[in-house]
Amino acid sequence: MPGREPIYMQVYGAIRRDIEVGRFRIGSRLPGSRSMAVTLGVSRTVVLMAYEQLEGEGYVETRGGSGTYVSAVAIAVPPSIGIDAAQASGLANVPLSRFAQRLSLPPQMPVDHGPCAPEVIDLSLPRVRSDARSLKHWRQTVAQLVRRRSAPDYPVLEGAPPLRAAVARYLRMERGIVVDPGEVVIVSGTQQARDLVARVLLDEGAVVGVEDPCYWGVRHSYTATGARIVPCAVDGQGLDVAAHALALRDARLVSVGASFQYPTGAVMPMARKEALLRFAYAGQTCVVEDDFDCEHRFGVRASPSLWSMDRHGRVIYISSFARAVYPALQLGYMLVPAWLREKILAAKWLADRGCMSMQQHVLAACIDSGQYLRDIRRINNQLVPRHRALRDALKAQLGDAAEVAGEGAAGTLFASLPGLPGECTAELVAEALARGVRLCSGEALHAMPPSHVTLVLNYATLSEATLKAAAARLAQAVGAVAARRERPAGTCAAA
Repeated sequence: MPGREPIYMQVYGAIRRDIEVGRFRIGSRLPGSRSMAVTLGVSRTVVLMAYEQLEGEGYVETRGGSGTYVSAVAIAVPPSIGIDAAQASGLANVPLSRFAQRLSLPPQMPVDHGPCAPEVIDLSLPRVRSDARSLKHWRQTVAQLVRRRSAPDYPVLEGAPPLRAAVARYLRMERGIVVDPGEVVIVSGTQQARDLVARVLLDEGAVVGVEDPCYWGVRHSYTATGARIVPCAVDGQGLDVAAHALALRDARLVSVGASFQYPTGAVMPMARKEALLRFAYAGQTCVVEDDFDCEHRFGVRASPSLWSMDRHGRVIYISSFARAVYPALQLGYMLVPAWLREKILAAKWLADRGCMSMQQHVLAACIDSGQYLRDIRRINNQLVPRHRALRDALKAQLGDAAEVAGEGAAGTLFASLPGLPGECTAELVAEALARGVRLCSGEALHAMPPSHVTLVLNYATLSEATLKAAAARLAQAVGAVAARRERPAGTCAAA
């Protein structure tokens, strides 16, 4: 009996269908398990398991010393409900809420096209290679926790107290952020944090300032509430609120990556941070300090957070734990002002009653033991030379034809090609793949399509030699596309 289901479930399904269509009538005796097994060519154990399943669902009943009979109360299959075509077309017209009408799956940036051919260098996906030492320590900590009689059971809505306390100590030591554990809320990741902020602070039509470019999930979270997004262009020093003050005059929220802007890597200087806080205090504006993946970057210690500078409870800080250390770890945290905490927790209660308790306690133990920080530093030491190898190779191969933004070591470089218009993006991606390097366009990070080609280059799992080869292939692809543009037609070929 071929199929993916267990054999006993296939036998169960066949007998159940025979009962439902009347082949085995109510009150009739089923064949004995031995004879049924011979007939079907399966073991008697399989038949017994199928009979047990049928009995558990009320299709049959066992009479001691007599056999198995079709139950007098066997579940009847309801008759099909016949409707005409006009009625059927109306079934699809069930009204949706305004919230649901605004929803759509965001652009999947980057798109996983599956594994590359061995000769292709893949810069398209932020893949994470499991760190053997980190995973070994994680397993040991899990085993120790399970052996305790006090192993955690149900999760706590705001997060396990040991983890919130560990986060507070970690932030004070590593980021210079003084926070009370009561201000920490554990979430399933920064995307849930953004969703909670949007639900609590935004109504339809509310004005939200969002960096441009930025991670596409940021815009999507706030757009879903019906907010009006104001794209705020960033430069080498991040967002300049003075340049967008008129468009943001009624803003309810401004979302920024002040300590490290994704994808450009810009770090906002003190003067701009102070200006942003003054702007927020002058109106009814809150600031979301989006510090996603904050551990894997240069210069964090030298950049005070907006949360630390805030004196009036207008900043909400969100971040996540390093997934490069524990790839499957889907946990993040929020720092929430006291006046907003109850509403954030009430909104979180509607979505979930707390993230996985065991993971939270294991992570707290890893942070307190110092293992978490040691793992981060070891991984950063691996990322830094790879970052420099790719950056230097791009400069050597492309020169002024490429602008590489930021000096972060987060496993990603954001590259702009000002000489190639945005309409050539698909052609460049195809040309690069033909030459053995898979690229990811940065188009989805922009609120409006960029005027020129932008690329998000993910290098975390690749060797320095491989990255140098990738830069050479990319340069060849750029040269080929640029040469075609110089032909008399002056347009890019279709990808």
